[in-house]
Amino acid sequence: MKTFSIFFLAALLTVPGKIFAQSEEKLVDDCVFNAGENTTYLKDHIIKLPEVKQNGEPPIHKVTMVLIKNTRYRFSICNSPNSDGKGIIQLYDHNRLLGGSYNPKTEKIYNSFDFPCKKTGQYNIWYLFKDGEKGLAVGIVSLVKK
Repeated sequence: MKTFSIFFLAALLTVPGKIFAQSEEKLVDDCVFNAGENTTYLKDHIIKLPEVKQNGEPPIHKVTMVLIKNTRYRFSICNSPNSDGKGIIQLYDHNRLLGGSYNPKTEKIYNSFDFPCKKTGQYNIWYLFKDGEKGLAVGIVSLVKK
């Protein structure tokens, strides 16, 4: 009986992690599919951020990638159905914003944006959630075929 109880308890403790991992995998697969038929998947980033602390700066998930000159990239973001926040992507060359999925003038959030790279180098990708809400999303970097 003790053996069965220990096995049952161990199974219960590992199931939520596997379900969560499967939901992340499905989110990645769906986001890659939604990036478009004219794209080639390069990289995914899973973004899990807490809610902003009172009077604090919104949490940001930062990634650095090397992008190649004369290549068009598509940056996509897909929110988990259970996410409170709406994910935003911003692409920077050092401190200069080059593009993003959020238009502050209209307050519209887009699922993706394309970036025609004009110089090879390291670029910073920032992932955050609008208004500092907590959230779960996946960011996809794709190559846009000519």
